[in-house]
Amino acid sequence: MRSAKSRWCRIGGWLAASIMVCAIVSAGVAAPGSAAPGDVVSAVPVPGWAGLDRVEQITYRTTGAMGEPTTATALVRVPRGTPPAGGWRIVAWDHGTSGLAQNCGLTGSANLEAGTGPTVARLNDAGYAVVAPDYLGLSAQSPGPHPYLNTRTEATATIDAVRAARSGVGGLSSTWAVAGVSQGGHAALATGHLAPRRAPGLDFRGTAALAPASNAETLLALAFPGMPSVPLFPVTNFAAVLTGMDATRTGVDVTSYLSPTGRMTIDRMARSCSSSWASVVAGQTPGALLAKPLSQPPFTAAIHDYMAVPTSGYRDPIMIVHGTRDTTVPIPLTVALLGQLAAGGNPAEFYAIDSDHRDVGAKGGLDYTVQFLHRVIPPR
Repeated sequence: MRSAKSRWCRIGGWLAASIMVCAIVSAGVAAPGSAAPGDVVSAVPVPGWAGLDRVEQITYRTTGAMGEPTTATALVRVPRGTPPAGGWRIVAWDHGTSGLAQNCGLTGSANLEAGTGPTVARLNDAGYAVVAPDYLGLSAQSPGPHPYLNTRTEATATIDAVRAARSGVGGLSSTWAVAGVSQGGHAALATGHLAPRRAPGLDFRGTAALAPASNAETLLALAFPGMPSVPLFPVTNFAAVLTGMDATRTGVDVTSYLSPTGRMTIDRMARSCSSSWASVVAGQTPGALLAKPLSQPPFTAAIHDYMAVPTSGYRDPIMIVHGTRDTTVPIPLTVALLGQLAAGGNPAEFYAIDSDHRDVGAKGGLDYTVQFLHRVIPPR
């Protein structure tokens, strides 16, 4: 027997839009406007990704920087064999900087794919299902540009990817942890802070962050017109943050702080992957991008809200690993973060290793990560 909803949908004379909504309701699928964060839009295999089998891409619902409904994508891979009782425990892996455009994600960037595949395999071999989010704006299914180093959307995209993976891919546990490197370390910390509140139905256990970006908002806000290039102040990442802030309506008119050169630069950055950032800035200095100093209260408040790592309010363990030779995210920034976390009542387990930024995982960071994961979510 047809339901009352189905009979209602058969009434003629309605507008085409109403007919479409009726069809959705009759099929038992939520209309797009009512879809909840973590709902799955699609799940498709990605044969041969990074030379691995059993990789699926999920497209799922999440929220944008202003809380608006949007979509994002993530990759999911489970270990070989039969899932244990209760399902495979999950590690969300947050990747490092890859760019701002829709072709800069895990299925669009060959560099990111090659760099992430071995980590996914390593975590699978350690006994975990891996959910690797693309963040916002880094795939064709997600509107861009990517809000680079925005703590809120990094966290929501990661948490909602885990929720979507559990409904879109079989055999996954509700118990999970997060790990990431560089921008992904920044994202992992933001995720660990928000996870218990955004997804209380899941069993979140801890955060591992390798060479996480932190305290950069304080440094970037020191920039001023005429500022020369200085060591440890990469103009590429500076321009990427300004581009992300401009795209997310942070409460300040970012373009009012920019010179004509700066406006042209962020327009190009919005369409670029990180491999081409050096050519986009073309030897410019930080000061060449600016029309007025950034050290004014409206801007300093906005950049802090946009990208500051939370330093209090964590419920679960945190581990941080950083290389002593890192010049991309200098280790003193993490030393400052450790002090801030301790002052906020959340002291972190910390390891300093002999590495630079690029090889922090290979030089021991992933070993420490797996050891940490085995303590907080032992594989079954």
